[in-house]
Amino acid sequence: MTDSSNSLWAPLRFPAFRWLWLGALAMNLAIWMQNVGAAWLMVSLSSSPMLVALVQTAISLPSFFFGLPGGVFADIFDRRRYLLLTHAGMLLVALTLVGFCITGMIGPWSLLALTFAFGIGFALQGPAWYTTQAEAVPRAFMASAMALSSVSYSSARAVGPALAGGVMAASGIVSVFIICTLLLAGSVLVVACMRRPTEDASMPAETLWAGLRGALRYARYSEVVRTQCLRTIAFVGAGSGLWALLPVVASESGGAGSYGLLLGSIGVGTMCGALVLPMLRAHLEINRMVLISSLVYALGMLVVAEVPSTMVQCMALFFAGIGWLCVGTINLVAIQSTVPPWIRARSVAIYMLVFQGSLAIGGAAWGAVATRIGTPDALLVASLMVVVSLLIMRRYRARLGEEAEVTPSSHEVPAFAFAELQPQDGPVTVQIAYQIRLEERTEFLRRIHAMGVNRRRDGASFWRVYRELERPAWYMERFMVDSWSDYLRQQTRATLADREAEESVRALHVGSEAPRVSHYLSEPLPRSDS
Repeated sequence: MTDSSNSLWAPLRFPAFRWLWLGALAMNLAIWMQNVGAAWLMVSLSSSPMLVALVQTAISLPSFFFGLPGGVFADIFDRRRYLLLTHAGMLLVALTLVGFCITGMIGPWSLLALTFAFGIGFALQGPAWYTTQAEAVPRAFMASAMALSSVSYSSARAVGPALAGGVMAASGIVSVFIICTLLLAGSVLVVACMRRPTEDASMPAETLWAGLRGALRYARYSEVVRTQCLRTIAFVGAGSGLWALLPVVASESGGAGSYGLLLGSIGVGTMCGALVLPMLRAHLEINRMVLISSLVYALGMLVVAEVPSTMVQCMALFFAGIGWLCVGTINLVAIQSTVPPWIRARSVAIYMLVFQGSLAIGGAAWGAVATRIGTPDALLVASLMVVVSLLIMRRYRARLGEEAEVTPSSHEVPAFAFAELQPQDGPVTVQIAYQIRLEERTEFLRRIHAMGVNRRRDGASFWRVYRELERPAWYMERFMVDSWSDYLRQQTRATLADREAEESVRALHVGSEAPRVSHYLSEPLPRSDS
């Protein structure tokens, strides 16, 4: 990797990424300003603490319900059009909110409904936006691009609420929503001007249900996705104690002002972490970076637990923010750099779902622990659990993908013509016959079982290898896909690494001809005329 690719600002040299980054910054500012404005507006509309709290629920809950479908849509539809649709929808919601406020039609429940609709749009566009930014730069710059994406989110999180507060104090809540609308209009303009390569439209598009099943199947059989999800659960589940208990720490030390100061310290730390990350990558292996970053985060939690001074806690949280950003970015880059383009947005959606779920469930669990043993002791235990999570992350190490793992093989479907087949016909069974020497059977079985994982990951609903009893030297590989279009789609999903694995299996075949491939279509039972 070149030195230039390690620079945080290097991805901004690419015009496509530069505009996408500015669009992301505008959108992130809009979401944080809208969040603050909606919460404050609810205070003026209702004195119910429950309704005020539901504003945060309305903006965050859609991520659990719509994050994964958003990843599916981003993979199966034209990504530019999809982003244009989601951003235009968010802009329409923002305009409606402004109109309701100006005309006096806004009420507590209409505010919650519009906030929830805004959250749906934000959740749906997330995987597509992250993936589009990652694909806007060469692979060598992907880690820096993801770090810059974190800068836009962290800076908006730090600046957005303060900007919203200043605008409300100067000219009222409606002005906040008007600024959000203008920011969203800017992001819509960025997407409208975005140019992407023409995608292959020869295959029928997957349905939402098929796309969801494909995402879950890929996660089940992809070692990289499973590993990164496990690492995320371990670290975020333990580290969520700090985010969950920070309001309690602030209430015990200085109240609302202290909470803003502590939260801002983490935000500044994450911004600085994005600046530091490329320099660390130039000198440290990524798993060593994760080790150091996790220890820094755990130490920050420990200081917050044991030292009541707000200023000391701010310094500790600054370094904790750096550690949090580094670990999260490495996990995200590890997924983005190892999965092929056809499943990338869905993989990011799964990661985001696991991340948010670990943060929510872990926060509730640490809240229960703090209720029993007190906040300082709960934070102490949480910091120790972050250290324990390193055992899991050491066992399941992160790695960046190779070019062959994500590059399509340009493999063409075998030259046979089944003109009578329709895309929905199926299930389809494929059988491949191999003749293997006795002394090479063990190696053959090892290689073909590894290839079987790839076939199931890319679409096979069934896979198995058989030895023929009448001819012990012959083995039959058999796999099934749900339809003819699924089979064609499975063939086009193969990467260079997949083809290398398949060629290594075929290299052990000793027959006079190439392994024989047979295709079978399931025939339904004929209806009785009686």
